[in-house]
Amino acid sequence: MPSLIERLQSYMRSSAAQRYESVPVPPFTAFFHAFDPLIYLNYAIPDGPISGDVSEPLRRLRAEFQARRRVPRFEYVSELAPALADKLLAAGFRQEAEARVMVCTRESFTPVEVPEGLEFSLLSPGSSREDARAFCNTGRRAFAVDDAYEASEEELSGFLKDLKEGRGVLGRVAGEPAVVGTCTPPSEGIAELAGVGTLERFRKRGFGSALTSRAAREAFDGGVDVLFLSTITEEAGRIYERVGFRFVTRMLFYVDAAHPEGAPAPVSD
Repeated sequence: MPSLIERLQSYMRSSAAQRYESVPVPPFTAFFHAFDPLIYLNYAIPDGPISGDVSEPLRRLRAEFQARRRVPRFEYVSELAPALADKLLAAGFRQEAEARVMVCTRESFTPVEVPEGLEFSLLSPGSSREDARAFCNTGRRAFAVDDAYEASEEELSGFLKDLKEGRGVLGRVAGEPAVVGTCTPPSEGIAELAGVGTLERFRKRGFGSALTSRAAREAFDGGVDVLFLSTITEEAGRIYERVGFRFVTRMLFYVDAAHPEGAPAPVSD
């Protein structure tokens, strides 16, 4: 029987395949967003443990990214492909980040109180474009503080379509969008909490913890047994621990060293 960590990596692959274009480049699979070049929406995952010379597969993988004007990048659970990191470094990639993968179960879930003035909306494919716009703009601006981003009509349509059985959670204060997060569609009892981000002027007020708690409650009420997330900062990890998440493994993020861009660290509170 697959271990929990193997199940999580398998879920990451299948979830990416549902949301993005999948391009096999054995022993890797690349996933590309239909229209958004944002670096953390385009990445490759190894198909399993890596051995031998992978210089030719990496050359072909780079070509697939470059053909789509995307930055070559990897996201994967480190212990399931322990030899890959050295091979990527030798091939001209650099480590972008290392994240903690944390899980929460029905038994470990610890609800937190919602701060005064914070109200949540649950977004689904049938939500209004106004709510979708508030969600998309807040999510992007939370991760890129200096980005005066405005979601396009194409992105709004894609966002609502991609929600499927998953659900976005939007938190507002006095009607103003403040914090967002998304639960991906569940599969075999597993779902991911992703993109938890708080706008800079609303941080340090417990909004990220409250949104995480609300998203977890919705997931467990919807039949999820294991909810997981990944976080780069220890501070965010402590926030998630308050809700009942615990560390299980690490993810590595590698990006082509020829490109200086990197994915911004998650901002959860």
